[in-house]
Amino acid sequence: MRLYHNPMSSCSQKVRMALAEKGLAFEDTVLDLQKGDQFDPAYMALNPNAVVPTLEDHGNVLIESTLINEYLDDAYPEVALKPAEPAARHRMRLLCKQIDNALHPACAVITYAIGVRPSLLARPKDEVTALVNKIPDPARREARRQVVDLGVAAPAFREAMLTHRNLFDTAEEMLKGSVWLAAESFSLADCALLPYALRIDHLGQGDEISSRPGLARWYQQIQARPAYAEAVTRWLSDQMVGGLRKAGDAVRADVAAVLN
Repeated sequence: MRLYHNPMSSCSQKVRMALAEKGLAFEDTVLDLQKGDQFDPAYMALNPNAVVPTLEDHGNVLIESTLINEYLDDAYPEVALKPAEPAARHRMRLLCKQIDNALHPACAVITYAIGVRPSLLARPKDEVTALVNKIPDPARREARRQVVDLGVAAPAFREAMLTHRNLFDTAEEMLKGSVWLAAESFSLADCALLPYALRIDHLGQGDEISSRPGLARWYQQIQARPAYAEAVTRWLSDQMVGGLRKAGDAVRADVAAVLN
């Protein structure tokens, strides 16, 4: 088993969390997304979307993090990460779908607007333009161009923050009657939401979590799981997280003004 991933990538964190919960060992290849490793022709032959992660297992090449996690739970069912009850499985899959469709692209917007933009602005403009132009999907490419140029003032930024609020409100409601998001047991829904709560925290917007009691409790308990240390903590350096927090602090007033 080999995982092509990036330490800070939200989708990579999601899959590493499932692997750790199941106790599955893997070899890994780390891609530097800011250098454009994901656009290498050899990698794009595995994943034509030029994103991480990609999993190779027994000759199978698997892409799309939510589907990779479903595959892992089907192929290695000894530690089940899908609820046994059908309605709970529906809740799990519905939340995962909402995360994929809305929260993930929103997270990319705020990550680049706050956390990545300072380093991009320090690079030659033609180099950054060339990197953006390699993004295969036109909508993703245009959104990336906006936030590189305008930061938190980009039209897409406010909408992205409101999308986070809406999904966090949904999670708060789900957690009112359950220990975990989809059921009383930990599931792929929890793996799916974790990276986005983590990213909003690292970008200096942790009030979005602490202001929701159920979500705050969930966030603390998921970080206490042994799998979290294996899947997340060991891959994050103080320099990585510190850089995001510093960037978040620098635009805190601007973010508040946009949202208000």
